[in-house]
Amino acid sequence: MSVRINPKDLNDKLFRIKKLQYNTYEINHTQVQGTLRLMNIPTNIMQVPEEKIPQNQKTSNDPTFMVGGQMIVSFTNRGEKKEPTSNPTPEDMKKARKVELTSYMQEQPFEPWNEFVIQGDPPIILKRRTILSKIEWYVDYVNQLGDPYLWAAHNTTDSVSVSDIGDAGLT
Repeated sequence: MSVRINPKDLNDKLFRIKKLQYNTYEINHTQVQGTLRLMNIPTNIMQVPEEKIPQNQKTSNDPTFMVGGQMIVSFTNRGEKKEPTSNPTPEDMKKARKVELTSYMQEQPFEPWNEFVIQGDPPIILKRRTILSKIEWYVDYVNQLGDPYLWAAHNTTDSVSVSDIGDAGLT
């Protein structure tokens, strides 16, 4: 949906975590081996008032939310540790040598749906799934733990439904 909405019109909602798991990916490149973990955690969940949604864009009777989130990326290195370098600036990253590691992921990745209960009567279940779209290794950079400097690109999908199991605590 692409509708301009004034943030003052949104209703910030309380929520609690129902199910939260990392995505996991095994990387096996000749110089980068380990487990990559991703998680996109909501920081704010705001309900869009019904009257602000154009009728031609309504797809269901479920409420509409805007979700702000924070991505967490971690890597357990099973390869060689190196001497840390300084972090690249955005300008450095544009010019840096990169190796795309997406094709070096082994096995089926674990990409679960995470669930959050949003306050309301009835409560709403928000399901979120983050999918890794690309992982790049910045060859000339080493993070502060001595591990390869990696950059993960991802997409997150949200789905909402009215809770039918009587989730308590946030009505």
